Amino acid sequence: MSRFALVVALLLSIIVPTHALAAGVLGYVDMQKVLEESKLGKSLQEQLRAEFGPRGEEMAAEEQEIRKLQQGLERDAPLMSADQVSKKEAEVQKRIAAFQEKANAIQQEIMKVQQSKSREIIGPARDSITAVAKKNKVGMVVEAGMSGLLYVDTTLDLTAEVVKHLDANTK
Repeated sequence: MSRFALVVALLLSIIVPTHALAAGVLGYVDMQKVLEESKLGKSLQEQLRAEFGPRGEEMAAEEQEIRKLQQGLERDAPLMSADQVSKKEAEVQKRIAAFQEKANAIQQEIMKVQQSKSREIIGPARDSITAVAKKNKVGMVVEAGMSGLLYVDTTLDLTAEVVKHLDANTK
């Protein structure tokens, strides 16, 4: 790393915390907890379970069937002809491929719906974070899971207050 880059990094490491302290207090919010513990977050999670739960059960049953086929093949292979074994193996591989294709499609759909649903909570959560920060005269709020955040005093945690505010201001 060049000397200039080191100087810039050092200056930033001094200036950013000083600026945050000059603005008042620093706080943090655990957005994962907000998503899990708020009424809106729980409602969205319940919607996801209702929509994808039956498909998950169906996929689990299909996986069990494939395992039974594989175990049956292992058990019966010594008693079967080479042609019968290769036919059974091909059948099992075909079911596995179909299962994986279906599972990937469902996984992509789940991710798409999760992203859509998370947008429904992010806006109100940001509004609640802003309101709580202003009420507590906090100059800067960071995400608790932010990489690079090595230590944070738990007294700076605004998560519970944000969840309470979010619950009070959403249906």
